[in-house]
Amino acid sequence: MGGPDLVNPGKTLNRGGVPTMGRRVAVPLLGFLLTACATTPPAPAPAPPAPLPTPGALHGTPPREPTGLRLLLPTAPPVLFDVDAGTARPIPGVPPGDRVTAVFRAGRTPVITSAARCGPSCVEPAEVLVAEPDRPVRSLGRARSAGPAEGAAVWLIRDDGDDQCRLQRVALTGAEADAGRPASCETAVRGEGPAGLLITVQAGRPQAEDVLVEPETGRTVQQAPRIAAMAGQRLVLTELTEFSVLDLPTGARRKIARPVPNGSPGPAVASRDGRYLAVPIEDPAWQAGATRVLDLWVLELDTLRWLRTPAMPIATEFDAAALDWTESGTLVLTGELPGVALWRPGADTWTLTATAPPGERGDSVAVV
Repeated sequence: MGGPDLVNPGKTLNRGGVPTMGRRVAVPLLGFLLTACATTPPAPAPAPPAPLPTPGALHGTPPREPTGLRLLLPTAPPVLFDVDAGTARPIPGVPPGDRVTAVFRAGRTPVITSAARCGPSCVEPAEVLVAEPDRPVRSLGRARSAGPAEGAAVWLIRDDGDDQCRLQRVALTGAEADAGRPASCETAVRGEGPAGLLITVQAGRPQAEDVLVEPETGRTVQQAPRIAAMAGQRLVLTELTEFSVLDLPTGARRKIARPVPNGSPGPAVASRDGRYLAVPIEDPAWQAGATRVLDLWVLELDTLRWLRTPAMPIATEFDAAALDWTESGTLVLTGELPGVALWRPGADTWTLTATAPPGERGDSVAVV
């Protein structure tokens, strides 16, 4: 039986699917169509997708002039690494032995946290040490967590015993303005900026959340499951499949897609002027294999444009990768690399030094 013709609704179709136009032409036309189908070559199969580049080692060009950089590295014990000379010297006054060490900058001043182990997955409160170059280290006492404050100071989570803790601001000179305010011992300090103090509550637990607070009052300014970074008056939030940038003064929020679909964002680091955010994308099983891959992207915060750093992705143990920015806007990358890698946004290649820092360096670095 015939049926409607979806291209020409006014006609009907016979059993062969050919419009009925009279007996004299229907059969010859059917024969023509069958002949044409028999002689027309099949369409070529679509070309297979181009294979993804196999991640390899990071490559770059040697420095054209001295960098003038020194890096504080959280080795055990920590060292100050001269990038141009390729030499490292220990920091006098830091507790010796196999300890859990991290470094960060409070403004321009490097700070070390050094904690003794109390078990396989346990560390004691850390000694917080100001490590100004060419000066003896200065202890600020012990804390469960530490992070940079606005001005020449740090924020500390002090342990008062019996599971009681407090949040306290301490100047790099060691001066304490007051005793601080009560805080959960499970609070981790991220750092302070013009918009407030960024902390993580219930740190290390599945229900951990990031909170921006007014440090003087404790009032919550913004809260989210994960705030990737704070840059000036903007927060970059990590969501399930995308990022969003929140402008705190206006409340405007813009969503941006992740630069690549696979992998998970690692610790992001904002440039000192707040223009850029370096975001490592970490893939522990590249293409469902055993290769661990780092893909480093930089988000231009004014335009919300992603910049892929050169030679990425690379096969590396990304847990050992660490990032910081110089004051002039150069991104510094250390890790399982042939040297120290330097990159300025817009450059076509990395600058890669001939000598890598010594020892296992952890996942933090501070440019001195």
